[in-house]
Formats: sequence, structure tokens, C-alpha cells
Amino acid sequence: MINEDKVPGGADKCREFGAMGDLLRALQKEEMEQTETSPEKTPEARITQSTIDLMTEINATLKEIAETQKSILEELRMIK
Repeated sequence: MINEDKVPGGADKCREFGAMGDLLRALQKEEMEQTETSPEKTPEARITQSTIDLMTEINATLKEIAETQKSILEELRMIK
């Protein structure tokens, strides 16, 4: 790989971890609110739903990263 390929990908990765941290905080806050408002919901169901939501968000983020990497590669090919 070319070093230029690694730098933009690394920058996106750092940015995405920041977004993932925000997502985790939001999920934790949402889980705490749900616990206060609906205690009848089982902990297992909340964990399962939180996991599904998190995996959905991770999947979307990975797709965005792949699209970014693809566009970077296309730009590099055009430059060469």
C-alpha cells in the first residue's frame, strides 16, 4: 500500500472512534432512561436490543468507512 492511503484511513478511523464513543454514551443514557420508565422490561431484552442497535450503527459506520476508502483509492488512481 502507498503511505498516502494509510494516512486518510487513519484519520477517518480516529474520527469514527470518536463517533462510536458518542454512540456508546447515547446508548448508555437511553438504557438508563428505559430502566427508569419501564422496569417491567427484562434486562436480557434490553441488552439484546442495545446490542442490535449497536451492531446496526457499527454496520452503517463500516459502510461509510468503506465508501470513504473507495473514493480515496479512486482519487489516487486519477492522480496517477
